[in-house]
Amino acid sequence: MDLNEKSETFKDGLRELEAMVGKTELAVIGGAETTPLITNNVNFYTKSFLISACAHLEMCIKEIVFEIAKDIDARLSSAAIPSSVIEWRLGQKKKSDSSLISKKLLSINMTKKEVDDLVSGNVYRTKEALALVGIELAAEKVQWELWKDSIQAIVTRRNNIVHHNDDASDLSLGDIRSYIKSIINYIDFVINACHFQHDIGLPTSNVPVA
Repeated sequence: MDLNEKSETFKDGLRELEAMVGKTELAVIGGAETTPLITNNVNFYTKSFLISACAHLEMCIKEIVFEIAKDIDARLSSAAIPSSVIEWRLGQKKKSDSSLISKKLLSINMTKKEVDDLVSGNVYRTKEALALVGIELAAEKVQWELWKDSIQAIVTRRNNIVHHNDDASDLSLGDIRSYIKSIINYIDFVINACHFQHDIGLPTSNVPVA
């Protein structure tokens, strides 16, 4: 499984979104050729672009968690571990109970609905969800601290717009383009962590810091 390939769809979507933001920005500063529909609704476009960028991020993180869970299941299937031995080890009773012994092999079978419930764009929920599948985002402490603050600020701003009617009047289209670039690089940071800790999905380029 190649997480870089899986994430590329979402990163391509973000790049397309960045291009749309750039075209909108040009339409706003186009002088006599400006489009009233755009210039009169810049704030609406700015908020919409931010919400869309965060949606791409959330969908990508969900796909990453789900793919790692599937990979874990594949490894468990290859190992053919009886679920009964795990139940015995983790259960209160250490004595074997033949009536409870099952031939069922160990698996986690995480569903997309379960992933949806675990994951959001929030960096702390992302960290917790990835920890469930064995990935510690804070292992690279310096980079994690940088991404934690920058990405969470973007997601919090999106949440304020959606849930608290923040008019985002201080945000520019240039800000949104910068946010999108940060989100793309953050996705590579996450995939890089997955590669080194779970041996899957190394990005094809070096991961920049925030």
